Amino acid sequence: MKKADKILIIVLLVVAAGLALFFYSRAEEGGFARVLVDGEVKVELPLTEDTVFTVETQQGYNEIKVEGGYVSIQDADCRDQICVEHKKIHLTGETIVCLPHKLVVEIVGEKETEFDMVVG
Repeated sequence: MKKADKILIIVLLVVAAGLALFFYSRAEEGGFARVLVDGEVKVELPLTEDTVFTVETQQGYNEIKVEGGYVSIQDADCRDQICVEHKKIHLTGETIVCLPHKLVVEIVGEKETEFDMVVG
């Protein structure tokens, strides 16, 4: 490995770390956890209230827990358990997905915007 290759790798790592820090610092605290099954909204759970909500699907169940402003999947009967092992989420735009059950838990902000995009 040449000296230029090492410098390029270091520069890319610094840029990647800077971008990650920039986007993380701009993330907003979420207001609700929106639970979707097969693209259909099942429930919106406020992050301010601690609760446990069970979603039943034809493929199985997921137990969603809201505690201390964070959301996690506490229990599920899917085979791989990736959704259960996922870290707790609380920032707008974060998601937890359970593919076998076609379930998505996403964090949305307090204020919903009226438009997704403006084309000028």
